[in-house]
Amino acid sequence: MIPVLPAEEALARARANQIDERLTPLNAFRTMLNNPTATGAFAAMLTTLMFRNTVGARERELIILRTGWRTRSEYEFCQHVRVSRDLKMTEEEILGVRDPDSCKAYSDADRALIRMADEMHERAEVSPATWAILKRAYSDSDLVEFLLIAGFWRMAAGYLKSAKVPLDAGVPSWPEGKAPA
Repeated sequence: MIPVLPAEEALARARANQIDERLTPLNAFRTMLNNPTATGAFAAMLTTLMFRNTVGARERELIILRTGWRTRSEYEFCQHVRVSRDLKMTEEEILGVRDPDSCKAYSDADRALIRMADEMHERAEVSPATWAILKRAYSDSDLVEFLLIAGFWRMAAGYLKSAKVPLDAGVPSWPEGKAPA
């Protein structure tokens, strides 16, 4: 386990290293700021994919939620359940990532995004069948961003789980008490 820095120390390190201060309340960053240089690079990519992204936030969150579910990353999944709720996604859309084939709220394009997240998790490569659906629904620019989202949050899940980053205050654990099997 890597220690979570006190809030004041994390904020001071972020300021000293010109890291976005909006991230310092999060345990993920308070832990990561044990190495400010690496945190700066991570934060730059995260803020690009979260705040300067060009794809829809709903699509981004479907990929992140599925990645969090598949990797069994409680921090990632539960944090993004909260983000998704703030975006006004329905509970069916959010929790549907647990069993996407049964989710009536998903389109074929949604299921292809979720399959892409699965394939990136399992093999680090998207299958031709999934690509065919994605290419019909999205631009090449979108596809680049989707791949980066899937890869970035897969990396983040490994960090969060290995560092044993605790959930942030006010973020509930697995919805309905259902963790991945």
